Amino acid sequence: MFLTHVKNAAALAAAFFLSLPLAAAAPRAYITNQLGDSVSVIDTASNTVIETIAVPGKPAGIAVAPDGSRVYVTTPESGELAVIDTANNKLIAQVPVSAGALGITTDRTGKTIYIADWYKNIVSVVDAESLQVKKTIPVGQSPSGLAVSPDNRWLYVANRLDNSVSQIDLETLRIRNTTKVGEHPFGLTIDSRGEKIYVANVESDDVTVLSRDHLKRIGTVKVKMLPYAASLTQNDSLLFVTNQDDGTVSVIDTETLQEKAVISVGDKPEGIDTLPGGRFVYVANWFDDNVSVIDALSLEVIDTIETGEGSRAFGQFIVGE
Repeated sequence: MFLTHVKNAAALAAAFFLSLPLAAAAPRAYITNQLGDSVSVIDTASNTVIETIAVPGKPAGIAVAPDGSRVYVTTPESGELAVIDTANNKLIAQVPVSAGALGITTDRTGKTIYIADWYKNIVSVVDAESLQVKKTIPVGQSPSGLAVSPDNRWLYVANRLDNSVSQIDLETLRIRNTTKVGEHPFGLTIDSRGEKIYVANVESDDVTVLSRDHLKRIGTVKVKMLPYAASLTQNDSLLFVTNQDDGTVSVIDTETLQEKAVISVGDKPEGIDTLPGGRFVYVANWFDDNVSVIDALSLEVIDTIETGEGSRAFGQFIVGE
């Protein structure tokens, strides 16, 4: 399941972007359309698709180079890493990685890419220049979501079938800690200080909050059915979580660890990411083939963008500042 898987611009969003300096290009959202073998490029100023890039192999996972020059995509059907040049929105490389390639992220320098292999229970360490695998790190069963700490010291891995999260030391490329979380963790995210890790647990319908130090569990927050991925907004004060089988996004107050709102989006919401500034949140809806745009202040959907078949966008997909 996990591997194979209107256009009315809101006045609020438009006013925000019109206030930007003319020289500043609006961020773009790159949305993997797994069933459509493509990536949609959304101009977030107008909330319109400006390019559709053919990417064979059922693209699913996505990551952005720190300088925004490249977007990296996993294609589980072909077991490859696809590379998009964001200057011209062209597919410039496809290289074999592993058969179960899904979750993907980069380190903070942009020199290294990390790819989770769902079948082999490893994380591949890929050189971003040569696109060659330098090393593989054994982790738990069916690794999925990946995230690197802001200080570039730790890589966190959600091990879905082990119900755990591993913390990998990026200096030694060895596991430092592994901690049990909820049932079938999938997506995870880290706060801007690198102090808290938030893990979406698909089968237990909750989010586990871990501390960086020894991966101690701080708390658990119940959400709706099949939470999939998460993104922080408003200076880390709010956590937005996609609930696949509920067609909603849960909003969690990170201070009180309480669910404060539930926002209806499209059918089977999966990938989620936040624009710089923390005002607008983009949600990929797999069954509806579109993206919902949420205003993090009003906690309302302000736009819906038609993308491609099977919009998934698992990972970081916003490019630009």
